[in-house]
Amino acid sequence: MQVHQTLSSHSRQRGAALFMALIFLLILTILGIFGMNISKLENLMAGNAQFQTSALNNAEYALTRGIEDILGIADAGLPYPFADHYHDISDLSVKPEEYVWSDFTTAPVTLPDGGTGEYIIVNAGLFNDDGEPSDYTGVTSPLPGGVVQVFLVSAQSQSSKGAKRNVQSVVVTDPLTP
Repeated sequence: MQVHQTLSSHSRQRGAALFMALIFLLILTILGIFGMNISKLENLMAGNAQFQTSALNNAEYALTRGIEDILGIADAGLPYPFADHYHDISDLSVKPEEYVWSDFTTAPVTLPDGGTGEYIIVNAGLFNDDGEPSDYTGVTSPLPGGVVQVFLVSAQSQSSKGAKRNVQSVVVTDPLTP
Protein backbone atom coordinates (compact mmCIF):
# COMPACT_ATOMS: atom_id res chain seq x y z
CA MET A 1 0.00 0.00 0.00
CA GLN A 2 2.78 2.43 0.54
CA VAL A 3 3.69 2.30 -3.11
CA HIS A 4 0.26 3.46 -4.07
CA GLN A 5 0.38 6.44 -1.64
CA THR A 6 3.78 7.58 -2.97
CA LEU A 7 2.51 7.71 -6.54
CA SER A 8 -0.51 9.71 -5.57
CA SER A 9 1.53 12.33 -3.61
CA HIS A 10 3.92 12.69 -6.60
CA SER A 11 0.95 13.36 -8.85
CA ARG A 12 -0.25 16.16 -6.61
CA GLN A 13 3.23 17.71 -6.43
CA ARG A 14 3.64 17.78 -10.19
CA GLY A 15 0.37 19.63 -10.59
CA ALA A 16 1.32 22.16 -7.92
CA ALA A 17 4.72 22.79 -9.50
CA LEU A 18 3.09 23.33 -12.89
CA PHE A 19 0.57 25.74 -11.39
CA MET A 20 3.33 27.72 -9.64
CA ALA A 21 5.42 27.86 -12.84
CA LEU A 22 2.41 29.24 -14.75
CA ILE A 23 1.84 31.89 -12.07
CA PHE A 24 5.53 32.94 -12.26
CA LEU A 25 5.37 33.09 -16.06
CA LEU A 26 2.25 35.24 -15.86
CA ILE A 27 3.96 37.62 -13.41
CA LEU A 28 7.08 37.82 -15.61
CA THR A 29 4.94 38.52 -18.68
CA ILE A 30 3.09 41.33 -16.91
CA LEU A 31 6.40 42.83 -15.73
CA GLY A 32 7.83 42.58 -19.27
CA ILE A 33 4.83 44.33 -20.83
CA PHE A 34 4.94 47.02 -18.14
CA GLY A 35 8.68 47.52 -18.79
CA MET A 36 8.11 47.82 -22.54
CA ASN A 37 5.38 50.45 -22.02
CA ILE A 38 7.65 52.48 -19.74
CA SER A 39 10.47 52.21 -22.27
CA LYS A 40 8.17 53.39 -25.05
CA LEU A 41 7.00 56.36 -22.94
CA GLU A 42 10.59 57.30 -22.05
CA ASN A 43 11.52 57.15 -25.74
CA LEU A 44 8.63 59.50 -26.62
CA MET A 45 9.65 61.92 -23.85
CA ALA A 46 13.28 61.93 -25.02
CA GLY A 47 12.15 62.58 -28.60
CA ASN A 48 9.92 65.44 -27.48
CA ALA A 49 12.80 66.98 -25.53
CA GLN A 50 14.94 66.72 -28.67
CA PHE A 51 12.28 68.50 -30.77
CA GLN A 52 11.92 71.24 -28.13
CA THR A 53 15.70 71.75 -28.02
CA SER A 54 15.88 71.84 -31.81
CA ALA A 55 13.11 74.47 -31.96
CA LEU A 56 14.89 76.58 -29.32
CA ASN A 57 18.22 76.36 -31.17
CA ASN A 58 16.52 77.35 -34.42
CA ALA A 59 14.75 80.30 -32.76
CA GLU A 60 18.06 81.48 -31.29
CA TYR A 61 19.63 81.19 -34.75
CA ALA A 62 16.85 83.37 -36.21
CA LEU A 63 17.30 85.83 -33.32
CA THR A 64 21.00 86.07 -34.11
CA ARG A 65 20.18 86.88 -37.75
CA GLY A 66 17.89 89.70 -36.55
CA ILE A 67 20.58 91.12 -34.27
CA GLU A 68 23.10 90.93 -37.12
CA ASP A 69 20.58 92.81 -39.28
CA ILE A 70 20.50 95.70 -36.78
CA LEU A 71 24.26 95.71 -36.21
CA GLY A 72 24.94 95.66 -39.96
CA ILE A 73 22.86 98.78 -40.41
CA ALA A 74 24.56 100.44 -37.42
CA ASP A 75 28.05 99.55 -38.71
CA ALA A 76 27.23 100.93 -42.15
CA GLY A 77 26.09 104.20 -40.58
CA LEU A 78 22.74 103.99 -42.35
CA PRO A 79 19.53 105.33 -40.87
CA TYR A 80 17.35 102.68 -39.24
CA PRO A 81 14.54 101.65 -41.58
CA PHE A 82 10.91 101.53 -40.52
CA ALA A 83 9.62 99.21 -43.22
CA ASP A 84 9.32 95.51 -43.86
CA HIS A 85 10.25 93.61 -40.71
CA TYR A 86 11.17 96.81 -38.78
CA HIS A 87 8.27 98.13 -36.73
CA ASP A 88 7.80 101.09 -34.43
CA ILE A 89 6.96 100.69 -30.74
CA SER A 90 3.66 102.48 -31.42
CA ASP A 91 2.69 99.43 -33.53
CA LEU A 92 2.35 97.49 -30.28
CA SER A 93 -1.10 97.88 -28.82
CA VAL A 94 -0.29 95.37 -26.05
CA LYS A 95 2.77 94.44 -24.02
CA PRO A 96 5.66 93.19 -26.21
CA GLU A 97 5.36 89.66 -24.82
CA GLU A 98 1.65 89.52 -25.75
CA TYR A 99 1.69 90.65 -29.37
CA VAL A 100 0.59 88.34 -32.14
CA TRP A 101 3.04 87.41 -34.89
CA SER A 102 0.40 87.69 -37.59
CA ASP A 103 0.10 91.42 -36.80
CA PHE A 104 3.61 92.04 -38.14
CA THR A 105 5.61 91.62 -41.31
CA THR A 106 8.41 89.18 -40.53
CA ALA A 107 11.81 88.47 -42.05
CA PRO A 108 12.18 84.80 -42.99
CA VAL A 109 15.35 82.92 -42.06
CA THR A 110 16.53 79.65 -43.59
CA LEU A 111 17.73 77.51 -40.72
CA PRO A 112 20.73 75.16 -40.71
CA ASP A 113 18.43 72.11 -40.59
CA GLY A 114 16.60 73.28 -43.73
CA GLY A 115 13.54 74.59 -41.88
CA THR A 116 12.40 78.18 -41.69
CA GLY A 117 12.24 80.65 -38.86
CA GLU A 118 11.37 84.30 -38.74
CA TYR A 119 12.15 87.43 -36.81
CA ILE A 120 10.80 90.94 -36.33
CA ILE A 121 12.49 94.08 -35.08
CA VAL A 122 10.60 96.67 -33.06
CA ASN A 123 12.16 100.11 -32.74
CA ALA A 124 11.63 100.99 -29.08
CA GLY A 125 12.87 104.53 -29.62
CA LEU A 126 15.69 106.81 -28.60
CA PHE A 127 16.84 106.88 -25.00
CA ASN A 128 19.52 108.85 -23.20
CA ASP A 129 22.31 107.15 -21.29
CA ASP A 130 20.15 107.13 -18.13
CA GLY A 131 17.64 104.90 -19.86
CA GLU A 132 15.08 107.71 -20.00
CA PRO A 133 13.38 108.74 -23.25
CA SER A 134 15.59 111.09 -25.27
CA ASP A 135 13.29 114.08 -24.63
CA TYR A 136 13.61 113.61 -20.85
CA THR A 137 14.81 116.89 -19.31
CA GLY A 138 15.97 115.56 -15.93
CA VAL A 139 19.52 115.22 -14.72
CA THR A 140 21.67 113.22 -17.10
CA SER A 141 24.27 110.70 -16.12
CA PRO A 142 27.90 111.80 -15.86
CA LEU A 143 28.74 108.82 -18.08
CA PRO A 144 30.02 109.72 -21.54
CA GLY A 145 27.74 109.10 -24.44
CA GLY A 146 24.45 110.44 -25.49
CA VAL A 147 21.36 109.11 -27.10
CA VAL A 148 21.11 105.41 -27.97
CA GLN A 149 18.70 103.56 -30.25
CA VAL A 150 16.89 100.63 -28.60
CA PHE A 151 15.36 97.68 -30.48
CA LEU A 152 13.37 94.65 -29.40
CA VAL A 153 14.20 91.64 -31.58
CA SER A 154 11.81 88.68 -31.47
CA ALA A 155 12.29 85.40 -33.28
CA GLN A 156 10.34 82.18 -33.56
CA SER A 157 10.87 78.75 -34.98
CA GLN A 158 8.94 75.52 -35.22
CA SER A 159 10.41 72.02 -35.36
CA SER A 160 9.25 69.40 -37.84
CA LYS A 161 7.10 67.81 -35.12
CA GLY A 162 5.35 71.04 -34.14
CA ALA A 163 7.46 72.22 -31.20
CA LYS A 164 7.43 76.03 -31.30
CA ARG A 165 9.78 78.40 -29.51
CA ASN A 166 9.84 82.21 -29.28
CA VAL A 167 12.86 84.15 -28.04
CA GLN A 168 13.46 87.86 -27.56
CA SER A 169 16.42 90.15 -27.04
CA VAL A 170 16.99 93.85 -26.57
CA VAL A 171 19.66 95.50 -28.71
CA VAL A 172 21.08 98.90 -27.75
CA THR A 173 23.23 100.70 -30.28
CA ASP A 174 26.33 102.71 -29.53
CA PRO A 175 25.56 106.32 -28.62
CA LEU A 176 24.39 108.31 -31.61
CA THR A 177 26.26 111.46 -32.41
CA PRO A 178 24.12 114.53 -33.05
